Amino acid sequence: MKTAQSDGIGSAGRTSEGPRSLNRILSLFDLLAQSNRRMSLSELSSALDCPKSSLLVLLRPLTEMSYLMRENDAYFLGPRIFQFAQSILANHPFGSVLRGVMNDLVKQTGETVLYAVRDGDRVVYSSVIESPQPVRYVAQTGVDRPLFCSASGLVMLAYDTPEELDAYFERTELTPLTGNSITDENALRHMVSEIRETGYARTVGTAHVDAAGFGVPVFRADGNLAGALVIGAPLERAARNRKLCVTAAKASAEQLSLALGYRPDQTGTALN
Repeated sequence: MKTAQSDGIGSAGRTSEGPRSLNRILSLFDLLAQSNRRMSLSELSSALDCPKSSLLVLLRPLTEMSYLMRENDAYFLGPRIFQFAQSILANHPFGSVLRGVMNDLVKQTGETVLYAVRDGDRVVYSSVIESPQPVRYVAQTGVDRPLFCSASGLVMLAYDTPEELDAYFERTELTPLTGNSITDENALRHMVSEIRETGYARTVGTAHVDAAGFGVPVFRADGNLAGALVIGAPLERAARNRKLCVTAAKASAEQLSLALGYRPDQTGTALN
Protein backbone atom coordinates (compact mmCIF):
# COMPACT_ATOMS: atom_id res chain seq x y z
CA MET A 1 0.00 0.00 0.00
CA LYS A 2 1.33 3.44 -0.92
CA THR A 3 1.68 6.04 1.79
CA ALA A 4 1.15 9.77 1.46
CA GLN A 5 4.19 11.99 1.19
CA SER A 6 5.31 13.88 4.29
CA ASP A 7 4.33 17.26 2.84
CA GLY A 8 0.70 16.09 2.50
CA ILE A 9 0.70 16.07 -1.31
CA GLY A 10 -0.18 12.72 -2.82
CA SER A 11 0.26 11.37 -6.32
CA ALA A 12 -2.02 12.61 -9.08
CA GLY A 13 -5.59 11.34 -8.78
CA ARG A 14 -5.20 10.36 -5.11
CA THR A 15 -6.24 12.11 -1.92
CA SER A 16 -3.32 12.61 0.46
CA GLU A 17 -3.63 11.29 4.00
CA GLY A 18 -3.50 14.77 5.52
CA PRO A 19 -6.52 16.22 3.68
CA ARG A 20 -8.36 12.90 3.96
CA SER A 21 -7.91 12.87 7.74
CA LEU A 22 -9.05 16.48 7.93
CA ASN A 23 -12.14 15.68 5.87
CA ARG A 24 -12.93 12.77 8.15
CA ILE A 25 -12.57 14.91 11.27
CA LEU A 26 -14.88 17.58 9.85
CA SER A 27 -17.38 14.93 8.74
CA LEU A 28 -17.18 13.38 12.21
CA PHE A 29 -17.96 16.68 13.92
CA ASP A 30 -20.81 17.33 11.49
CA LEU A 31 -22.26 13.86 12.03
CA LEU A 32 -22.21 14.12 15.83
CA ALA A 33 -23.57 17.67 15.76
CA GLN A 34 -26.54 16.55 13.65
CA SER A 35 -27.16 13.34 15.59
CA ASN A 36 -29.73 13.26 18.39
CA ARG A 37 -27.79 10.57 20.25
CA ARG A 38 -24.34 9.26 21.05
CA MET A 39 -22.75 6.95 18.50
CA SER A 40 -20.64 3.82 18.80
CA LEU A 41 -17.42 3.19 16.89
CA SER A 42 -19.25 0.80 14.56
CA GLU A 43 -21.95 3.37 13.82
CA LEU A 44 -19.39 6.09 13.14
CA SER A 45 -17.36 3.78 10.93
CA SER A 46 -20.43 2.88 8.89
CA ALA A 47 -21.78 6.43 8.62
CA LEU A 48 -18.41 7.87 7.61
CA ASP A 49 -17.43 4.91 5.41
CA CYS A 50 -14.15 4.74 7.30
CA PRO A 51 -12.36 1.63 8.67
CA LYS A 52 -12.52 1.33 12.46
CA SER A 53 -8.73 1.21 12.72
CA SER A 54 -8.35 4.49 10.81
CA LEU A 55 -11.17 6.09 12.77
CA LEU A 56 -9.62 5.16 16.12
CA VAL A 57 -6.45 6.99 15.12
CA LEU A 58 -8.56 10.16 14.86
CA LEU A 59 -10.82 9.51 17.85
CA ARG A 60 -8.06 9.01 20.43
CA PRO A 61 -6.42 12.47 20.24
CA LEU A 62 -9.80 14.20 19.84
CA THR A 63 -10.99 12.47 23.02
CA GLU A 64 -7.76 13.23 24.89
CA MET A 65 -8.16 16.92 24.01
CA SER A 66 -11.86 16.88 25.07
CA TYR A 67 -13.16 17.71 21.60
CA LEU A 68 -14.99 14.41 21.95
CA MET A 69 -16.13 12.44 24.98
CA ARG A 70 -16.48 8.68 25.28
CA GLU A 71 -18.88 6.97 27.65
CA ASN A 72 -20.10 3.36 27.57
CA ASP A 73 -18.31 2.85 24.24
CA ALA A 74 -20.25 5.70 22.61
CA TYR A 75 -18.89 9.03 21.40
CA PHE A 76 -20.35 12.53 21.63
CA LEU A 77 -19.13 16.12 21.35
CA GLY A 78 -16.99 17.27 24.27
CA PRO A 79 -16.72 20.59 26.15
CA ARG A 80 -13.73 21.77 24.12
CA ILE A 81 -15.77 21.86 20.91
CA PHE A 82 -18.45 23.97 22.59
CA GLN A 83 -15.84 26.39 23.91
CA PHE A 84 -14.48 26.55 20.37
CA ALA A 85 -17.99 27.21 19.06
CA GLN A 86 -18.51 29.98 21.61
CA SER A 87 -15.33 31.71 20.43
CA ILE A 88 -16.64 31.58 16.87
CA LEU A 89 -20.07 32.84 17.91
CA ALA A 90 -18.50 35.76 19.73
CA ASN A 91 -17.19 37.04 16.40
CA HIS A 92 -20.24 36.04 14.35
CA PRO A 93 -23.17 38.41 13.75
CA PHE A 94 -25.57 36.07 15.61
CA GLY A 95 -23.04 35.71 18.42
CA SER A 96 -23.08 39.46 18.90
CA VAL A 97 -26.89 39.50 18.89
CA LEU A 98 -26.99 36.55 21.30
CA ARG A 99 -24.68 38.18 23.85
CA GLY A 100 -26.57 41.45 23.59
CA VAL A 101 -29.94 39.79 24.15
CA MET A 102 -28.56 37.71 27.03
CA ASN A 103 -27.04 40.78 28.68
CA ASP A 104 -30.36 42.62 28.41
CA LEU A 105 -32.17 39.64 29.91
CA VAL A 106 -29.76 39.57 32.86
CA LYS A 107 -30.47 43.27 33.44
CA GLN A 108 -34.23 42.75 33.23
CA THR A 109 -34.40 39.78 35.59
CA GLY A 110 -31.25 40.07 37.69
CA GLU A 111 -30.63 36.36 37.12
CA THR A 112 -28.12 34.16 35.30
CA VAL A 113 -28.91 33.60 31.61
CA LEU A 114 -27.71 30.65 29.54
CA TYR A 115 -27.97 29.53 25.92
CA ALA A 116 -28.16 25.76 25.47
CA VAL A 117 -27.82 23.52 22.43
CA ARG A 118 -28.64 19.87 22.06
CA ASP A 119 -25.94 17.22 21.99
CA GLY A 120 -27.59 13.84 21.54
CA ASP A 121 -29.53 13.03 24.70
CA ARG A 122 -28.04 15.93 26.62
CA VAL A 123 -27.94 19.71 26.43
CA VAL A 124 -24.77 21.78 26.61
CA TYR A 125 -24.49 25.39 27.76
CA SER A 126 -22.70 27.11 24.89
CA SER A 127 -22.95 30.60 26.39
CA VAL A 128 -23.40 31.80 29.98
CA ILE A 129 -23.77 35.25 31.55
CA GLU A 130 -24.02 35.13 35.33
CA SER A 131 -26.19 37.26 37.55
CA PRO A 132 -24.38 40.12 39.34
CA GLN A 133 -26.11 39.19 42.61
CA PRO A 134 -24.04 37.57 45.40
CA VAL A 135 -26.36 34.55 45.58
CA ARG A 136 -26.92 33.32 42.03
CA TYR A 137 -27.12 30.34 39.74
CA VAL A 138 -23.61 29.40 38.60
CA ALA A 139 -22.72 27.38 35.49
CA GLN A 140 -19.79 27.13 33.11
CA THR A 141 -19.69 27.07 29.34
CA GLY A 142 -19.49 23.48 28.11
CA VAL A 143 -21.34 21.96 31.07
CA ASP A 144 -23.96 19.42 30.01
CA ARG A 145 -27.20 18.15 31.54
CA PRO A 146 -29.61 15.28 30.79
CA LEU A 147 -32.60 16.32 28.72
CA PHE A 148 -35.25 15.07 31.13
CA CYS A 149 -34.24 17.05 34.22
CA SER A 150 -33.22 20.45 32.82
CA ALA A 151 -35.42 23.29 31.58
CA SER A 152 -33.49 23.55 28.32
CA GLY A 153 -33.56 19.79 27.83
CA LEU A 154 -37.31 19.61 28.31
CA VAL A 155 -37.67 22.33 25.67
CA MET A 156 -35.69 20.14 23.26
CA LEU A 157 -37.93 17.15 23.99
CA ALA A 158 -41.07 19.26 23.54
CA TYR A 159 -40.18 19.83 19.89
CA ASP A 160 -39.23 16.24 19.10
CA THR A 161 -41.55 14.24 16.89
CA PRO A 162 -43.65 11.55 18.66
CA GLU A 163 -41.35 8.91 17.16
CA GLU A 164 -38.22 10.70 18.40
CA LEU A 165 -39.74 11.07 21.86
CA ASP A 166 -40.64 7.37 22.02
CA ALA A 167 -37.11 6.43 20.97
CA TYR A 168 -35.62 8.76 23.60
CA PHE A 169 -37.55 7.18 26.46
CA GLU A 170 -36.82 3.69 25.16
CA ARG A 171 -33.05 4.19 25.25
CA THR A 172 -32.74 6.52 28.26
CA GLU A 173 -32.26 5.50 31.86
CA LEU A 174 -33.98 8.23 33.89
CA THR A 175 -31.44 8.47 36.71
CA PRO A 176 -32.31 11.32 39.11
CA LEU A 177 -29.80 14.10 39.81
CA THR A 178 -31.65 15.26 42.94
CA GLY A 179 -34.57 14.10 45.06
CA ASN A 180 -36.76 16.44 43.00
CA SER A 181 -35.84 14.98 39.60
CA ILE A 182 -38.90 13.65 37.80
CA THR A 183 -38.21 10.14 36.56
CA ASP A 184 -41.74 8.93 35.77
CA GLU A 185 -42.13 8.65 32.00
CA ASN A 186 -45.84 9.51 31.98
CA ALA A 187 -45.25 12.61 34.10
CA LEU A 188 -42.44 13.71 31.80
CA ARG A 189 -44.57 13.16 28.71
CA HIS A 190 -47.28 15.33 30.27
CA MET A 191 -44.70 18.05 31.02
CA VAL A 192 -43.36 17.93 27.48
CA SER A 193 -46.88 18.29 26.06
CA GLU A 194 -47.55 21.24 28.37
CA ILE A 195 -44.31 22.94 27.34
CA ARG A 196 -45.28 22.65 23.68
CA GLU A 197 -48.59 24.38 24.50
CA THR A 198 -47.30 27.14 26.81
CA GLY A 199 -44.01 27.81 25.04
CA TYR A 200 -41.81 27.49 28.12
CA ALA A 201 -40.39 24.93 30.55
CA ARG A 202 -40.02 25.36 34.29
CA THR A 203 -37.97 23.13 36.57
CA VAL A 204 -37.66 23.36 40.34
CA GLY A 205 -34.70 21.66 41.99
CA THR A 206 -34.51 18.90 39.38
CA ALA A 207 -30.85 19.38 38.41
CA HIS A 208 -29.71 21.41 41.43
CA VAL A 209 -31.74 21.12 44.60
CA ASP A 210 -31.53 24.85 45.38
CA ALA A 211 -32.13 26.24 41.87
CA ALA A 212 -34.99 26.68 39.40
CA GLY A 213 -34.90 27.16 35.65
CA PHE A 214 -37.07 28.69 32.95
CA GLY A 215 -36.39 27.55 29.38
CA VAL A 216 -37.80 28.85 26.08
CA PRO A 217 -37.20 27.73 22.48
CA VAL A 218 -35.16 29.57 19.87
CA PHE A 219 -35.96 28.67 16.25
CA ARG A 220 -33.95 28.68 13.04
CA ALA A 221 -35.23 30.00 9.72
CA ASP A 222 -36.51 26.53 8.77
CA GLY A 223 -38.67 26.32 11.89
CA ASN A 224 -36.47 23.75 13.64
CA LEU A 225 -34.96 24.35 17.06
CA ALA A 226 -31.67 26.21 17.19
CA GLY A 227 -31.37 26.03 20.96
CA ALA A 228 -32.98 27.12 24.20
CA LEU A 229 -32.63 30.33 26.19
CA VAL A 230 -32.61 29.67 29.92
CA ILE A 231 -32.89 31.70 33.10
CA GLY A 232 -31.39 30.04 36.19
CA ALA A 233 -32.19 31.39 39.65
CA PRO A 234 -32.27 30.51 43.36
CA LEU A 235 -35.60 28.91 44.31
CA GLU A 236 -37.06 31.79 46.31
CA ARG A 237 -36.36 34.47 43.69
CA ALA A 238 -37.53 32.19 40.89
CA ALA A 239 -40.89 31.67 42.62
CA ARG A 240 -41.28 35.37 43.39
CA ASN A 241 -40.35 36.54 39.88
CA ARG A 242 -41.83 33.72 37.81
CA LYS A 243 -44.06 35.92 35.64
CA LEU A 244 -41.24 38.39 34.92
CA CYS A 245 -38.80 35.62 34.03
CA VAL A 246 -41.19 33.81 31.69
CA THR A 247 -42.36 36.97 29.92
CA ALA A 248 -38.85 38.39 29.51
CA ALA A 249 -37.38 35.06 28.40
CA LYS A 250 -40.06 34.59 25.73
CA ALA A 251 -39.54 38.09 24.35
CA SER A 252 -35.77 37.59 24.27
CA ALA A 253 -36.06 34.21 22.55
CA GLU A 254 -38.33 35.75 19.93
CA GLN A 255 -35.63 38.36 19.21
CA LEU A 256 -33.07 35.60 18.71
CA SER A 257 -35.39 33.57 16.49
CA LEU A 258 -36.06 36.58 14.29
CA ALA A 259 -32.31 37.26 14.10
CA LEU A 260 -31.88 33.72 12.75
CA GLY A 261 -34.44 34.38 10.04
CA TYR A 262 -37.37 32.63 11.69
CA ARG A 263 -40.81 33.80 10.58
CA PRO A 264 -43.75 32.06 12.31
CA ASP A 265 -46.21 32.85 9.53
CA GLN A 266 -43.92 31.17 6.98
CA THR A 267 -42.87 28.08 8.94
CA GLY A 268 -46.08 27.24 10.77
CA THR A 269 -44.38 26.93 14.17
CA ALA A 270 -45.96 29.32 16.63
CA LEU A 271 -44.11 31.50 19.09
CA ASN A 272 -46.37 31.25 22.16
